[in-house]
Amino acid sequence: MHHILFYDVASDYVERRAPFRAAHLKQAREAFERGEIVLAGALADPVDGAVLVFRDASAAERFASADPYVLNGAVKSWRIRNWNTVLGDGAIAPQTETVWTPGRPDPSEYRTGGYVDLVEDDDVLRAFETQLADTLALLQPLTPAAAASAYAPGKWTIKEVLGHVIDTERIFAYRALCIARSDTTALPGYEQDDYVQGSNFNALPLEALLQEFRAVRQATLALYRNLPAEAWTRRGTVNNYSATVRGLAFTSAGHERHHVKILREKYLNA
Repeated sequence: MHHILFYDVASDYVERRAPFRAAHLKQAREAFERGEIVLAGALADPVDGAVLVFRDASAAERFASADPYVLNGAVKSWRIRNWNTVLGDGAIAPQTETVWTPGRPDPSEYRTGGYVDLVEDDDVLRAFETQLADTLALLQPLTPAAAASAYAPGKWTIKEVLGHVIDTERIFAYRALCIARSDTTALPGYEQDDYVQGSNFNALPLEALLQEFRAVRQATLALYRNLPAEAWTRRGTVNNYSATVRGLAFTSAGHERHHVKILREKYLNA
């Protein structure tokens, strides 16, 4: 599904938009680079409206609310409609088509600890996609000061939490790749505090970390989407415990949900 932002423009739209065109295009390019906008442009012959296609409805609403065209009267009104995309990137599966999913892992396929239980969707690929939009919508509005804050002395900042989620997702994707390719090498653990301490997360703009999170999540999805069905239940040794590819995928998704829950409850009171 996509979300279409429709603009109804003023009769003198072309003239009225001129002083604000550079700022509008800058905002649009930044949204495109974050992966929020899929397509955008003005209607032609006549130029009496504009259409912008978004992946997330909340991103479309934030865009319109801050658009110089809207704020300065070039756009008279705007509305957002959900679009059930049938063909192309982000298309939904036809109702009559049975889509194979790997199913949920049983407890023998992962290390217990609650992460897997945080993934409510039985389709882990859909869960990964939903999480991406949700987490971006949660963190994108934060000010630099808020992103650099911690809820208590000695705790990670929001940027460090996000960086830790990114690092962990990379590690779990590598583990899943090894096992999916029938590599029998025992895979090591890692010390999360050492990774954060050795990072420069706090020196980076929040937007850079959000772009990295999106890139890593999209790479994660590409890996799992292209696995053959039999690879999902292949088993290996990870940090001295037995795990399947399916178990690792759900653990990775649950780990992200664990930290987003902490961000909402302890950092943002959301």
